[in-house]
Amino acid sequence: QQANAQSSNPSGGLQPVPEDKIWAQTLTGNHFNEFWNYQFYFSNGIKVHLIFSAVNFGSLKAPVTGARVSVLFPDGELHQISREYDLNRLVQRKDDGSGRFQLQNDRDLYFQGLLPNEHEIVFKTEKNGVRYDISLSLTDIAEGVQWDEGEFLLNGNQIGLITHIPYARASGHVAVNDRRSNVTGSAYMDHTHQYRTTIQLMDSGKRFVWHQDTDNWTVVYCLTPRGGSLGNQKKRTIGYMLSKRNGEEVTLAGIERVRETTRSTAFGIRVPSVMDLELTNGETIRIVRTDDQEKFSILGELHWVARSAAKSYLGGEIIDIRGEASMLIEGGKPLQGEYNYFVVDR
Repeated sequence: QQANAQSSNPSGGLQPVPEDKIWAQTLTGNHFNEFWNYQFYFSNGIKVHLIFSAVNFGSLKAPVTGARVSVLFPDGELHQISREYDLNRLVQRKDDGSGRFQLQNDRDLYFQGLLPNEHEIVFKTEKNGVRYDISLSLTDIAEGVQWDEGEFLLNGNQIGLITHIPYARASGHVAVNDRRSNVTGSAYMDHTHQYRTTIQLMDSGKRFVWHQDTDNWTVVYCLTPRGGSLGNQKKRTIGYMLSKRNGEEVTLAGIERVRETTRSTAFGIRVPSVMDLELTNGETIRIVRTDDQEKFSILGELHWVARSAAKSYLGGEIIDIRGEASMLIEGGKPLQGEYNYFVVDR
């Protein structure tokens, strides 16, 4: 129960995100973890997930930046890749007006642009004979928001959660090898930063994205602390739901508890199939997985011996499970959207 008492949401209200919050916030200490999590959903059925990161694994290896990408085509063809670079090669152009965050000066792996006016994401690389060329520009970008100062408490540890892009229109191209598509659709991005590893702090994380248009969207992001069980399938959690309807002001509802009503297996991993989220406004929302589409682990590229050693050293493995889901809000119509969960497999 100690974990439950030491995990809490902020107490203030919604605030615009200060310009300097787009940059890395935690590049000190022995175990910093920082992630910029992008999700793209296109009208032709292509889905792209891209995570930029800055991580210090302690004595396991030198601090690194990274990028993880998955491209899912509508016929089920799936491509996944991870890239890593020394942290000292990170480029953050804070003062030249470009807003560029680049993993290495001579690599086309970056985001840039001053939010919410403009934003561009480029991922161009080759690995194991597979070529990736992704270039996307965002318009109609909803203003980024944070709950109070964007600082939460998780098992007694401060953790930052910021939604830089709750909704935007996205256009550009996505290519893997010779399969290239011009794309239009929507984009989402949140930013998490902490001074201990995800494996040390958490059991799981849940995201849900419903994008209808510029004036109508809902996004959910919550994290369950390690050992946060309250019994009766309930778990303490931190996080929030942001919603916009009919062009009105964005609303915030905190998430305090999650009840994993039923669980099922997706790609060999047990995850909630029906999940009830208890909100600070007294309402309960339900998220139901409807179609599991991909599994991704950064350790998945390793030979099983190396993977076992890394998992043993780190204390576990973070596994992403993604697909489609339906959200049920009391008194409202179901929202058909996208889920993006992670679980820590120990």
